[in-house]
Amino acid sequence: MMPAWLAYTLIPVVFWGVWGFESKLLVDRASPYTGQVLYTFGLVIPAVIVLFSRKRFAGTRRGRGFFYAVLTGLLGGIGNIAFFVALTKGNASVVVPLTSLSPLVTVLVGVVALKESMREFQYLGLVLALIAIYLLSL
Repeated sequence: MMPAWLAYTLIPVVFWGVWGFESKLLVDRASPYTGQVLYTFGLVIPAVIVLFSRKRFAGTRRGRGFFYAVLTGLLGGIGNIAFFVALTKGNASVVVPLTSLSPLVTVLVGVVALKESMREFQYLGLVLALIAIYLLSL
C-alpha cells in the first residue's frame, strides 16, 4: 500500500506539472502582467475550501485568458495544499525533491498536446527522473 506522504507528494507533481503547461496557454492569450493578476483569482478557490474545511487543510468566464488564469491558480493552489500535507506526513528530504520533478508532467503534456519535440538526450533525462522518483519513494 502507498504511504500517505507519497500520495500527497504525487498530487502536486501532477498539478504543478499541468500548471506549467497551462501557464503557456495563459500567456498565449493574455499579457504576462494581466495573467499574473488574473492568476490570483484561481488561488481564491483553494483558499475558500481550506478556510471552510473542518480540518483546515484540505467564476465568471471572460474569454480564454481569464479561464486559463483561474485554472493556473487553481492547479497551483491544490498542488501547494497537497505539498504541505505531504511535508507533515513525510520527510522534507524526500518530499521536496520528489515534488520538484513536476516539470516531467509539463514536458510530457507539451510533447503530447503541443506537439513539441524532444531529442534523445532529453528522453534520457526523463528516464533518469523516473528512476529518481522510484529511488526516492523507497
